[in-house]
Amino acid sequence: MLRLCLCLLSGAYALALFQSLPPDPALILTSIVTLSCLVIAELRLVGLVLLGFVLMWTASRQMLSDRLAPELQGQTLTVTVRVADFPEVVPGSVRFRAEVIGDAALPARIRLSWFDAPETPRLGEMWRLEARLKRPRGFANGAGFDYELWLARQGVGATGYVVANPSNRRMDVPIDFWSVLRQSLVDRIVTVTGENDASAVLLAVTVGALHLVSKEQWERYAISGTSHLMAISGLHIGLAAGGAWLLSRILFAAFCRSTSIRDLSAVAAVAAALLYAEISGFAVPARRAVLMALLVAVAFVVRRKMSPDKVLAASCLAVFASDPLSIHAPGFKLSFGAVAILLWIAQQRYYATANGVIAGRRKIKVYVGRLSALQMTLLFGLFPMTALIFGRVSWLAPAINLLVLPFFNLVTVPAALAGLSLTGPLSRFGDALLQLAWHGVRLMLWIIEIAADWPPARTYTAAATGGMLLVVLLSALWAAAPPGFPGRNLAWIAAISTLLYKPPQPPLACVDLVALEVGQGLSVVLRTGRRVLVFDTGPSFRGGSDIGQLVLVPWLRRAGINTIDLLVVSHSDDDHAGGAGSLVDSVDVTQIVSGELLPAIQRPQLRCRSGQAWLWDGIRFSFMHPGVYPLQNDNNASCVLEVAAGPYRILLTGDIESPVENHLARIEALHPVDIVIVPHHGSRTSSSAAFVSRLRPAVAIVSAGFENRWGFPKDDVVERWRKAGATVLNTATSGAIHYRVCAETGLRLLGEQRVVKRRYWHDRRE
Repeated sequence: MLRLCLCLLSGAYALALFQSLPPDPALILTSIVTLSCLVIAELRLVGLVLLGFVLMWTASRQMLSDRLAPELQGQTLTVTVRVADFPEVVPGSVRFRAEVIGDAALPARIRLSWFDAPETPRLGEMWRLEARLKRPRGFANGAGFDYELWLARQGVGATGYVVANPSNRRMDVPIDFWSVLRQSLVDRIVTVTGENDASAVLLAVTVGALHLVSKEQWERYAISGTSHLMAISGLHIGLAAGGAWLLSRILFAAFCRSTSIRDLSAVAAVAAALLYAEISGFAVPARRAVLMALLVAVAFVVRRKMSPDKVLAASCLAVFASDPLSIHAPGFKLSFGAVAILLWIAQQRYYATANGVIAGRRKIKVYVGRLSALQMTLLFGLFPMTALIFGRVSWLAPAINLLVLPFFNLVTVPAALAGLSLTGPLSRFGDALLQLAWHGVRLMLWIIEIAADWPPARTYTAAATGGMLLVVLLSALWAAAPPGFPGRNLAWIAAISTLLYKPPQPPLACVDLVALEVGQGLSVVLRTGRRVLVFDTGPSFRGGSDIGQLVLVPWLRRAGINTIDLLVVSHSDDDHAGGAGSLVDSVDVTQIVSGELLPAIQRPQLRCRSGQAWLWDGIRFSFMHPGVYPLQNDNNASCVLEVAAGPYRILLTGDIESPVENHLARIEALHPVDIVIVPHHGSRTSSSAAFVSRLRPAVAIVSAGFENRWGFPKDDVVERWRKAGATVLNTATSGAIHYRVCAETGLRLLGEQRVVKRRYWHDRRE
């Protein structure tokens, strides 16, 4: 069973290496080869790998076919939807996932934002809305959240927003039973405990509702290694099943004289696990736990022994078969990985009971030692996953979990579940239990907050490539190998090496330029051998997020950059300065220079001025503007920065328009350059003929949003740069663009993210 599981998963994960799905005829041919291999004993393992590949291929093909048709892109449509999850309310907007009703031309599921909504939709409600939809598309920068993969896992085929219209209305139709039940449980918890961080945790572990967990909370949980507390885990399912088993045993013993009381109790336990999982939304960890509980119960009823590894493998296969794309979820990897480690620990007899009776203080010492060893083993066993997937390691996790897990799992969660179960005449006692659970969560959050606010707790890892990947994987040796195994201590060396690793920096007299994909805005990172300059920070968004937290900070951390030596914000327009606050709050910034004062940044700021120049690692930096030219608007206040590596030049222009361009041409400040960031995203108010002819760049980079409403870059502007001899690249279609410019060797393209890292679930439109 375990071999079957590993073979199928290997084939399924192999499809993720493809930039696009192979043509449909190849699927038929591969299926025939798979069946042929399965019937030949010597090739059966190959056949199982191919079977996993074909199953994932089929599911991915279905997912891609259920995306919004290109001809409907950007159109205002009337849609009837059912709210499929608890809406997330942020200042000024509501976000929710919805199921489309009665329109086969649209994807089955969409994700909507509703700005200034007159009322908040509730789970299970049906609405008729005017909405403008688009195909799923995220940023491609090689770091941060893969939004398109997340949407694919959720089965979401389009995103969009609700258009303000008097015809938007809630439909008076019955709501399904489970939605009513889940919403009523949420309402009860909020009524008893209010809306706060502690009640958000209670909602997460009882109803699987995460809509009240704030970004700040998620960050604290990630730092302290307690994010798993927000998921309804196997232990929580086990507690529900165990409680039901014990209660049913008592009731059956009192009222039944059947010899099958144990079997009836097992059935009751599985029913309780299923009910809990259904109420919680059946996330991957809950599915895994329910399937394991079901298999154990069946084995118990039929009086057959089933090894734990077979139970785990069978439940893994069931999750994969029912939802193949779920294997890409971090929760799938971490959930099954953690259980596999626990089973391995048990098999190695790490926690074998000591001979004789252990009493008093020694008993407490033994139990604490076992729990500590368990947490350390989980830390090392999951180290590669957390480092490679999340780019961080929560080394405080063993200590924090040792403090909070026993009380949380044995008191808080049971009290919360029991409190929700006591309704009607017993609701007063149920509310008291919910209050007890709430106070327990508050205590836990106090401990987590203290740990997360401790600066050394924030440990991030740089992106590992090549041989460094093997080093990261070696850190799991501590969990994989038994005590005394030769080389087991290499895990410590591998873990420390992973934490200290920094990707190679540019050589002396070279500068790396990375124009990040940030939508309709600009953000460029310039890196020399020992220094880092960030030019602009991209936009912020109405939903409360910004490019600083979504793109810049994750990219810098994965690049191993902890300090920005100089932050240049060309001017105060939101599309250039929107992410500055998040960046300054998250990363050490030595100095800030701006073309206009940034009121949101409570830090000393210098103004950029023409003639300011400095030298870093053999690379010369100099501001060309603002100078004596009278400023007319904020665009023309933009800092213009020239970067020179020997005879090779880079020009970063912000949003300057043709008056400033012509002024720089008149005073003969412009010289031919090798790379230029096209001013003002390629609008017609910039890129004047004189400016373009003076620069004659080899590469012109446009930073613009994909299919933005202004139509940037304008076709005639792109053609003007091309006629001047430039290769025009656009972050909207290339993703992050990475060049290296050296004094001796000139410029070299290191990669366009949407080209080198494209996967089949990424949007292919250009």
